[in-house]
Amino acid sequence: MSVRSRFSNKAPVSHERASLLLLLIAFVDASGRGLFLAGATFFYTQVVGLSSVQVGIGLGLAGLCGLVCTVPIGRIADRLGAARVLAVLQVWRMLGFLIYPFVNDFYAFLLIACFIGCVEQAVWPIIQTLVGAAVKSDAYVKTMSKVAIVRNVAYMIAAGVFAIVVGVASSPNAVIGLLIANALAFLISAVLLVVAKLPQAAAREQVESALAAVAAHPLKNLNFLSLSLCNGILSLHQAVMTIAVPLWLLTKTQAPKALIGLILVVNGIMAITLQLMFSKRGNEVVHAARKHLYAGITLALSCAMVAMTTADQSPYLAAGILLLGCVVMTFGELWQCAGAWGISYYLAPAENRAYYLSVYALGANLMTVVFPAILPIAVVERGAAGWIGLGIVFALAGIATPLLARAASRQRAGSRSDDLRTQGAEA
Repeated sequence: MSVRSRFSNKAPVSHERASLLLLLIAFVDASGRGLFLAGATFFYTQVVGLSSVQVGIGLGLAGLCGLVCTVPIGRIADRLGAARVLAVLQVWRMLGFLIYPFVNDFYAFLLIACFIGCVEQAVWPIIQTLVGAAVKSDAYVKTMSKVAIVRNVAYMIAAGVFAIVVGVASSPNAVIGLLIANALAFLISAVLLVVAKLPQAAAREQVESALAAVAAHPLKNLNFLSLSLCNGILSLHQAVMTIAVPLWLLTKTQAPKALIGLILVVNGIMAITLQLMFSKRGNEVVHAARKHLYAGITLALSCAMVAMTTADQSPYLAAGILLLGCVVMTFGELWQCAGAWGISYYLAPAENRAYYLSVYALGANLMTVVFPAILPIAVVERGAAGWIGLGIVFALAGIATPLLARAASRQRAGSRSDDLRTQGAEA
């Protein structure tokens, strides 16, 4: 008897109820995480007393731990069940955040940051795996859009709660209370995952053919790895929006500083209100890949718009161009997210879905770890040329994605045909 079957005593809930449960789990998870993200800098610098360099080193090493651990955790999720593994990860995160209040020096911070970092990046691919098993295939991208919307709403609420708490009682105890609330959210999420009987992916089958063997291991699949890299490049919009654009606005233009907050608010509102619309017709690899093409073009256009702003311009002209450029960048963000969900899901075999989705996430995770430190030097300090260069990289990633997706689709179709021929010969 398999490990998974020993824990399958009751029938899974319906697709509709499973979808609602996953939305609730996503909201609870993001609410807690959002509380911490909003107050992380305050906690690190004002409560623990770390320098910005120490924080950067700790978070960088934590990110590297996540890169190393994400794929093995995905493989474990395929064997033991995504819901069970995600529940364990939530308990792991809960323990880490309960220990955080006792951190009082750099080395303790480094240890706990890496402890949490080992599982942090693995959570999102496993949530995607659960959604893939819980809903019908043609509803996957739409459901992922709803999950993203719910998470964005939770993040905005959490940011508001943090602002109120710190405004009323800007003391270490108030921030520590938010850390405990974050840990509690992870505990609630874990309990929901244990109590709810969510549908599981198909059991892993033995791979017979050589072509199918390659398809079963995405780390050996060059087309899939290239798609992961292209998605990672396109996902840089987040670092560009939150790091490069604010730095450019503050150091290279006369635009009002308050514009930074307005840009982030507009981005959040657009992500919540438009994600479903941008996710339509994303239920096939070819359509999802086309969304990445649109993302690459619009992100390149937004970079060109930012490059048009200078220190000699009127503050209001620069502000208008930057705001419009960030609106265009948000269009690219919405297309990138929808395309990534479709490409990764429809190229992933059901029996290896968590493994595939974890590998696909490597591209974006790598960019998240590496590029925040590079963007200021490679883009902002190089002026307009840096923005044009970044735009070209975005465009090339967008153009390459449909070509790579078609090749990956043909490879996947070939592996399926090989499996059918093998099964026919055995019969």
